[in-house]
Amino acid sequence: MEELFNKKNKNRVLKAVNGEMSYQKLNAAELHQFVQHWNYDDGIEPFLWMIKQKHLDKGTALCLYWMLQPDYFCKFKNEEDIKEDINYESYSLIKEIEERYISVFYEDENFSFDPKEEFLNENSNTKCIPAEMLEKSPGTVFERKDIEFAFLRNPNEKELKTINLKIADAVKIIQISNPDFVYDKSDDAINAIIESVEHWKTKELGKVKIKNLSYLWMDCIHKKHNWNWVIWDWETGNNIGVTNATKELTCLADTIINHTIDGFQKSSIISDLYQDLAGVNNFYDLKKDPYSGIGLLFSTDHLKFRE
Repeated sequence: MEELFNKKNKNRVLKAVNGEMSYQKLNAAELHQFVQHWNYDDGIEPFLWMIKQKHLDKGTALCLYWMLQPDYFCKFKNEEDIKEDINYESYSLIKEIEERYISVFYEDENFSFDPKEEFLNENSNTKCIPAEMLEKSPGTVFERKDIEFAFLRNPNEKELKTINLKIADAVKIIQISNPDFVYDKSDDAINAIIESVEHWKTKELGKVKIKNLSYLWMDCIHKKHNWNWVIWDWETGNNIGVTNATKELTCLADTIINHTIDGFQKSSIISDLYQDLAGVNNFYDLKKDPYSGIGLLFSTDHLKFRE
């Protein structure tokens, strides 16, 4: 099944789930994954269309059926009572899936789904469920795949060398306007970065790689707050940053200098964020957060960390 579902397929499903692409453009395999990744708190609108499609796989229809929790409705005495329930729309969809499934509307049987493996146990109330909906569908098991490309990892030897070179270059940039600068104290370095940004705002940068100041800024966070260097990798590219001990928060290279050198943010934000990260493990620990909305601080607790 892996060869039928590659990186491009994963990306299409992710875009459809996030509303960046129409789910109506997904193929059968992608629809099967869409059903397993959809946040059902966002409603059932996609499935009103989906269940009417002949190319929907039988296993996908069965998977969707159980994702909608049909056993929930077995506690009601009759349909009149169900109509008063907040989930009546889901019930109507469930009944339509039942009708189409049992009447063999779905002819393709590529993806197997077994409700006994996923949803049922000895305590399940299934008295209102047709026998056909309790059985495993034919085909090959196509389990939920990870469609999130991004993950965190430690920098490799080459990337660590790059980090050190950029920090060294940042020191040289500061020394152009402040020849006496020595990088030995993080707090002093933060002030020197701000002074350097102010110095270069009105000047031609030429060959000066001003973004490298962000690496010195991150190294100050690394030393002051014990954040670790990290690579935010999304398989087709990556970015260097620093992350806290729990890996719930991450700052990435370049942005803080981009935002301040062009005047989008006051240069004082370089010091403000540096100071505000003291003792912070997640966004709830921040006394204020003017940072995440402008790309200076990211929540990364949803990303896996790969050794």
